[in-house]
Amino acid sequence: MLGIGGIGMAGLAFLLKEHGHCVSGADEQENRQTAWLREKGIIIQEEVPTGTEWIIRSTAVADSHPDVKNASVPVHRRGEVLPALLRDRFTIAVSGTHGKTTTTSMIAQILGCGYCIGGEVPGFDGVAKDGEIMVVEADESDGTVANYHPDIAVITNIEYDHMEHHANVEAFESCFKTFIANTKQKIVYCAEDPAATRLCSGNEKAVPYGFQISDFKFQVSLPGRHNRLNAMAATTVCQQWKSVEDIAQALADLKPVRRRFEKVFEGEYTIISDYAHHPTEIRTLIETTLETLKPKRLLGVFQPHRYTRTKALMDDFPPAFQGLEKLWLLPVYAASEKPLAGGTSEDLLEKFPNIGKPEVVFFQSLEKVWQDVQCGLRAGDVLLIIGAGDIEKIAEWARR
Repeated sequence: MLGIGGIGMAGLAFLLKEHGHCVSGADEQENRQTAWLREKGIIIQEEVPTGTEWIIRSTAVADSHPDVKNASVPVHRRGEVLPALLRDRFTIAVSGTHGKTTTTSMIAQILGCGYCIGGEVPGFDGVAKDGEIMVVEADESDGTVANYHPDIAVITNIEYDHMEHHANVEAFESCFKTFIANTKQKIVYCAEDPAATRLCSGNEKAVPYGFQISDFKFQVSLPGRHNRLNAMAATTVCQQWKSVEDIAQALADLKPVRRRFEKVFEGEYTIISDYAHHPTEIRTLIETTLETLKPKRLLGVFQPHRYTRTKALMDDFPPAFQGLEKLWLLPVYAASEKPLAGGTSEDLLEKFPNIGKPEVVFFQSLEKVWQDVQCGLRAGDVLLIIGAGDIEKIAEWARR
């Protein structure tokens, strides 16, 4: 497995071993996932072992990678293998541009079932567990959501993203259309999302959820309107197995996924780490923070994720940061992409207005940003660490 330390790859590696396969893998760097896999008896090494029958690659591994280019055995993508592995399990597949990981973790926590989650949940033994009922994330980033044939599908929303793979909105939505057609029993979709409604309404298997449809009275331990919607999706799915009382108790005791509105420091000021990297997610994060924490000043550090996304959504990013007093901007996290003219952080910096808020400053390194941030923090501030790349190192420094 190439890129075995990625969260999705690590979960698949564990499930393959649980199914009786001999699994090994390589990654450019050691992390919590590789340590966890070693504990579970999975070999982490650079070389492809003699006798390897097939190779699985993460989306971060390029076609030019020597082990891909020179492979003498079949090479598969993660999103081709996981759906095949689930054929003998009752499968709940959660899809959507935003909210997949949180909704998947909610269902796993309510049902206590098997899972494969793209995030770390406190109290879970790793990012995957085998079970007769499996809840998994179906990834739209590379179109492999179309490979799943779930018993129950969840669609949280459909908003154009992953421009590195999908040339346009039509191409992006087509993989969701296939996913919907492949679903065996029930399609649970958010009626507040225009694209999800357009693709699902009228389908006899489709079950909508949303504030206009149901009187949702459950207490949800995670903040924000978006998490109440995620909880509605989870509730709609779990009613098949659990009583209203059991669901209510589970929602009140939910554990948040790591890097989803995660408080990494609380004291004179508060520091929150969040995976948000799309303008819609950033806007939701800021609105939730202002509503729930009411900071004296709201500050942010942002690392854009991928040149293709930064270029395609260039005009949408600056308005998403409204509500911040100050924003520290970092270079784009490439995620295996080559630099793209018009998609750099310097290009994004030019899109912010010169007057008004937020005040935007650009730094070349995580270390220099962190030094400058610490000099500027005051009592009552809330600092948001925003992005999906190695910016999480700042969150670790803040935690320590």
